Amino acid sequence: MEFMTWNPSYSVKVKACDDDHKKLFAMINTLHDAMKAGHGADKVAGIVQELGSYARYHFDREEALLEKAKYPDLPSHRAQHHAFIQRVEQFRKDLVAGQGGQSVAVAEFMNQWLTGHIRQIDQKYSSHLNSHGIS
Repeated sequence: MEFMTWNPSYSVKVKACDDDHKKLFAMINTLHDAMKAGHGADKVAGIVQELGSYARYHFDREEALLEKAKYPDLPSHRAQHHAFIQRVEQFRKDLVAGQGGQSVAVAEFMNQWLTGHIRQIDQKYSSHLNSHGIS
């Protein structure tokens, strides 16, 4: 059973964004699978690095769409993205410094942040982008 399961309630009705969100879910599930197999500590640093890189890519793509559609809440949306990147960077620094036991904290943070962000923040832009021909 997956740790995070995509379902239609997460859709923001913009294919590129939904595809990116699904990829982030899959990455978190990879970490969870490694944890279940007893390899979370071995895999967490690489997954945190990959999550940070992919999240930056996704946020840049999403923000470009929001700019194109002149989304009025873009500044606060961008601030949410920035806070996420800072937290992921802190996880990375902690791992480099040898602070173990991060796999559970990373998985829980990613689960809570991603599901909350999609449902409470990203869903707000859905109709705005759709009304500007972005789907």
